[in-house]
Amino acid sequence: MISEEEKAKIKEEIVTKINSVLEKNNESFRMDKVNILNKAETVKFMGNYRVYDRKNYNAVSREINTFLKKYGDVEIKSKKIRDSGMKFTAVSFNFEL
Repeated sequence: MISEEEKAKIKEEIVTKINSVLEKNNESFRMDKVNILNKAETVKFMGNYRVYDRKNYNAVSREINTFLKKYGDVEIKSKKIRDSGMKFTAVSFNFEL
């Protein structure tokens, strides 16, 4: 099991990196936090972000996915959303350490 200090460091690193990629690609969404689920043997990290400009999606997701994969086996799901006239792609991810 990893320490509370390590968990906090990983959470901050993920939020900082994802927000920097979104900002670099002129996306308006910013990620607030990463959720943690403490299991008996592992810790599960879960988060989500949005990409509003679908032309940016491939570049944004490629860079973020490459970063997240440094933590091991990452499950990543994306879904195109059309809500009240707004279009965006919602991306969720999770991995266990």
